[in-house]
Amino acid sequence: MSMVVNKSYVKRHTMSFVVAHWVNAISFFVLFITGLPLFSPSFHFLYEIFGDANFQIIHRVFAVIFIVNPIIGIFLARKGYWIMMTEPLKFGKRDMDFLAKFPLDLLGMNPKVEKQTYYNGGEKLNIALQIIFWGVLVVSGAILWFGAGVIDNSIRTWFIPIHACAAALGMAMALGHIYLAVGVNPDSVHGMVDGTIKAKYAEHHHGKWIEDCIESGEVSEEEMEEAVKNY
Repeated sequence: MSMVVNKSYVKRHTMSFVVAHWVNAISFFVLFITGLPLFSPSFHFLYEIFGDANFQIIHRVFAVIFIVNPIIGIFLARKGYWIMMTEPLKFGKRDMDFLAKFPLDLLGMNPKVEKQTYYNGGEKLNIALQIIFWGVLVVSGAILWFGAGVIDNSIRTWFIPIHACAAALGMAMALGHIYLAVGVNPDSVHGMVDGTIKAKYAEHHHGKWIEDCIESGEVSEEEMEEAVKNY
């Protein structure tokens, strides 16, 4: 079956991967918001509005979702997760070229860079950092949640700023990711709606991946050329 969809789109993600992406995003934002009163009195008004016990329960429920979601995703969206976890390990010259010109891309100037793979250099860096932040959040959160009476409080309290910093950095990366997706490359957002992206966008932003797909027989060169023209 060809990866070309509706004559002008190419299949990039499975729906199971798309769902896992949104579950992860929503759970992270809920955790960030419900965690704010824990780290600053400035946000205690949220407790007054929703109730501190309710906020803490919501935080813990979504913490479980945040942990379990990628584990389930590994089984239900194996290919997507495998690519996501292995692509950052293949960071090379073409990715360095992308990062060197990233400021221009950030401004929406679409600089000419070496053809990128399934994920470009910026996406690979974002994925690697988000995986690290996920690990730090999970470990530090578990220690804060279950560590009472098990880990000495003088040690346990150090995990409060660690947890907060990981959440803040993760949010900064998430906001940057949203800005680039919605503000700079809105065509990429379609990939997280139904798993497809415009063939022309794929050819321009992930040219090496398209070349690899043609070489492996997932799509013919003629089909891609036609799909690009149909846009």
